Amino acid sequence: MTELDDYQALPIFRPGPEVYLDANPYRRPIALPDAGDFTEPVTEAEFLSRRHLLASRVLCNAYESEMILLPEDGVGPVKSDFDLFYGPEVRRLHDGLRPSLERYSFTFLERFPAPEVRTVEELEAYFLGEVEDAGAPPDASGNNPAVNVLPRLTGSMAAITECPDAEDAARLNLIQLSLDGLTEASAMAGNLAGFYGPEQSELFKVFTDEFGYGLYNAKHSTLFREMIASIGLRTDVHAYWNFYLTSSLAGANYFNYLTKNHRGVFRYMAAVSYLEWLFAQGFADMGRMLRAVFGDRADTRYTDEHAHIDIHHGRMTFENLLLGLARRHGEAVVPDLVRGIVETKELLRLGDEDFQAQIAWASSLEEHTRLGTKLATSADDDGTVTGLRPGDPFSTVVHDGDRLVEVTAGEVAVHAWATEGPHRMDEGETLLVPAGRLYGLRAVSPKAEIAVRPTTR
Repeated sequence: MTELDDYQALPIFRPGPEVYLDANPYRRPIALPDAGDFTEPVTEAEFLSRRHLLASRVLCNAYESEMILLPEDGVGPVKSDFDLFYGPEVRRLHDGLRPSLERYSFTFLERFPAPEVRTVEELEAYFLGEVEDAGAPPDASGNNPAVNVLPRLTGSMAAITECPDAEDAARLNLIQLSLDGLTEASAMAGNLAGFYGPEQSELFKVFTDEFGYGLYNAKHSTLFREMIASIGLRTDVHAYWNFYLTSSLAGANYFNYLTKNHRGVFRYMAAVSYLEWLFAQGFADMGRMLRAVFGDRADTRYTDEHAHIDIHHGRMTFENLLLGLARRHGEAVVPDLVRGIVETKELLRLGDEDFQAQIAWASSLEEHTRLGTKLATSADDDGTVTGLRPGDPFSTVVHDGDRLVEVTAGEVAVHAWATEGPHRMDEGETLLVPAGRLYGLRAVSPKAEIAVRPTTR
């Protein structure tokens, strides 16, 4: 038994019958045995692999075990899980697993090339060029992000509004954001302590804004909670644990990684500056998307607040945090500042690609069932057969290559959306699951069987 086997065997990390994990932020099913070792770092081609999903889930648990998470309705009913999650055995395993998982998960980011930027002036020009390329250009003064009302939405926001299942797609998008949105600025708290001059106070200003200056109803995570409730989503922390995409976990983990490993402080400060500049436009677009999809049902105070306050945050972090650190510490730190922007940019790209691929597949399960059933007739591999019953442990998985999932007996529900109405498959039907797509299965009939095998389409 390895440390990872011991870890997955703990009750809070073993799957139960629940699809959604209500009122218990300590239950986090892993359910990815035999994913391989973590000797060689993940590559971009392996970013959505089964092994990286496993590593990302464990790292999320490790980082969040250093946060205080308490259920809204009280810890009493889940006190034993609370004691285990924060107990010495889980801490021992996290401390043993975390260094190798961090090397595995984040080393690949260092392979993305960074431009030769050395001086403060070059850094300023580089930053402004990058945010303009990302769709958040400076205004006429050249140093302040301006929210532009674009003629049409782009990227994931456009993909959501154009999706046949737009409401499910919008909800899945907010579920990815809830990974951080319900604990907003918790990673930032890791860089508030210490002694590093005026830049420390600049970061604290952002932090206090995020926390509503001590007013719970104005706290950004409170506004986020009310927004997701308005469109019918659960509001418990990690209620949708099973539906976090690999890229979403990796992106959230990256910021915790940089704050837990203080050699990453300059990368973190640059990443925050870059994101705060982009957020004004990004959240304005998200608000437009939510109103287009849900109309007046959507409470968009969260997106509206960010579209407003992040104009200020973008300016102050750029001028007083990013450039402030570069002026104070000189050319020795500028490459690290640039590296933080490069790595954040790539994680945003990978996350956008992953999300759009997921909603494109999840909205076409009927088509992929027809295609999979057709491909199954020519397959010469019987695959791995698994029996399913209602109430069996549930978890979500990804595959490293395309797979055919055939129902050989009974009826099965396919959870590719975080929705109460999953896709149904009857005996004899086969679903084509592309590599990297997240899904889970539950038996609908008293007994069912599935066979999973590769395809060479």
